[in-house]
Amino acid sequence: ADAATRQAAWKFRKGLYASVAGARASGTTALLEDVAVPVAELADTCQNLQELFGSYGYADSVIFGHAKDGNIHFMLTDRFEGDAALKRYNAFNEQMVQLILDKGGNLKAEHGTGRAMAPFVRRQYGDELYSVMCELKAASDPRNMLNPGVIIDEDHAAHMRNIKLNETIELEADRCVECGYCEPVCPSKDLTLTPRQRIVVRRAIAKAQAEGNHELARELEREQGYDSVDTCAVDGMCVTACPVQINTGLLVKRLRRETANP
Repeated sequence: ADAATRQAAWKFRKGLYASVAGARASGTTALLEDVAVPVAELADTCQNLQELFGSYGYADSVIFGHAKDGNIHFMLTDRFEGDAALKRYNAFNEQMVQLILDKGGNLKAEHGTGRAMAPFVRRQYGDELYSVMCELKAASDPRNMLNPGVIIDEDHAAHMRNIKLNETIELEADRCVECGYCEPVCPSKDLTLTPRQRIVVRRAIAKAQAEGNHELARELEREQGYDSVDTCAVDGMCVTACPVQINTGLLVKRLRRETANP
């Protein structure tokens, strides 16, 4: 009931995501999940999730959420690449899904099913309701053009495909989780790129170089000149909204220094 204590607790809660995402190893991905269980099962479920994190070696995972709704967010950080990492992620998912369903819970609470939980929708709702979903999808989108693979996906390994892997980039922006919180405060958002997009371009260049696609890397370098470097206000407004305290303007200043001629 004390306002100061309440504010301190809320500040800690809001900072959990940023603390873990910002402290993750360079090149790793932060995967955030969103499940819900009956409130009476909340404490036991959180304990069970912690045990799963330990069993599968996700040592830096964190749990937060909205307790009054039984809504649990948890985050895994890893380089989700290669057989060992993907098998571990798949085995964890199988046990986590069964845990939530055994508790009478929901595999997606507030952020929509998306791709990560699409392979498990049938298991949650059963064959009859799932077939109704498929009929609705076919009726409204017969060519499967609208968000293919989202919610309805018969591929049982869909959650392990197309995981976004982050390449290591400049120190000023490497912690970025591409949440987009910075975008509304960016002066150039309606002209060229936002801070998030500037960082995405840097990662795309690093990825192209790592894959030996030097032509693409050169094209991106050339195109970012006006869209990313020249039109950034470098005013640092982005850091006021960034949960991991990234000032994209500092990155742009570095790029300007590196390309400055006499």
